[in-house]
Amino acid sequence: MNVVLVNQFFPPAAAPTGILLGDLAAELVRRGHGASVIASASGYGAGLGAPVPEGVQLIRVGPEARHRDGPASKFADYLSFARGAWRELSRRPRPDVLLGMTTPPFIGLLGAHLRKRRGVPFVLWCMDLYPEALAAHGWLRPWNPMTPVLKALAREERRRAFAVVALGPDMAERLAASGARRVETIPVWSALEISPAREAEARALRRARGWGDDEIILLYSGNMGRAHRAEEFAALAERLRGRPPRCRFVFSGDGPQRREWERKWGGLFEFMPAVAGESCAAHLLAADVHLVSQQPAWTGIVVPSKFPAACALGKPVVFAGPPDSAIGRWLAEADAGWILPPGDAAACGNAARDVPEAGLRAPKGANALRLFQERFTPAANCGKVADLIEQAAKERT
Repeated sequence: MNVVLVNQFFPPAAAPTGILLGDLAAELVRRGHGASVIASASGYGAGLGAPVPEGVQLIRVGPEARHRDGPASKFADYLSFARGAWRELSRRPRPDVLLGMTTPPFIGLLGAHLRKRRGVPFVLWCMDLYPEALAAHGWLRPWNPMTPVLKALAREERRRAFAVVALGPDMAERLAASGARRVETIPVWSALEISPAREAEARALRRARGWGDDEIILLYSGNMGRAHRAEEFAALAERLRGRPPRCRFVFSGDGPQRREWERKWGGLFEFMPAVAGESCAAHLLAADVHLVSQQPAWTGIVVPSKFPAACALGKPVVFAGPPDSAIGRWLAEADAGWILPPGDAAACGNAARDVPEAGLRAPKGANALRLFQERFTPAANCGKVADLIEQAAKERT
């Protein structure tokens, strides 16, 4: 079987979507299939991610430059990649299956067109939803004449797909309501593992950073984007300030909100650069509690990948966000941490009481690890996406 995978990013770029696609391509090759990937020639953390999996044919399209920031520049990058991907698909032999992700937005329309014109089954793997994300950003209002146009495009790519992959139950509900014919819920996975060597590296990293053994490190690691919030973390830090043991709120990463968070809460939070590559596992393991957040308006539009990573390392999570989101549901179901709904002072008080207690953190961390084993392992979830591709190939025959 010949499978074509389309996404703007792919290893060695360190973009999370590219890393996941690299895992999937390697799994398809392991199963004896041909896997060709169409990705952008532009970089995104190039050289920091895993190498290109052996046996995968990689086709780079577009200009060789670093992926740019800013709406206008991103749109230009998206358009350049979409044109290059279409040219490549047009000149290639017809694949058995095409899988498209959602970077850039609406790239699944290429799959919808191939399905309609050439009978190629395609799978749409949603990392986030468009145009819903534009509305959550506040960039697309209901009265905007582009709103019905973009909604129609989204319906087309979702309706034409053999299956649409959602990352959580909240995303699956949105997709089903917006015209997707078949929705499969497959969360993202994490390849992080706990080992004695990694634990030793994490302890050494704590010492190097001046984090005391008697201090509790609450770590936010990753993008500080518009889909995230930190108000509840600030309220929790205020409640814990000056109380023993010392709780340190550390924010590692970058993003459009980092500067604003530093301005508002620099007295409560500590900020440090993003950590990627080989150092990331020890960096995440060095924390006692992980911080994950989501704006209510983004429920079902994104599912932060920070959560499976925390669970893989057996770390309890403080989640600032809506209880009805995927992470809110999983966290409550497993009792793997604390949920801080926006504006809920009582929940913040309960977390402030519990977080300093090692006897309460430890069982929640163990529950997080069990949740990982049940829902977020690479073998299970990457395998499910590969299974779906194999099922799609049978549609053509």
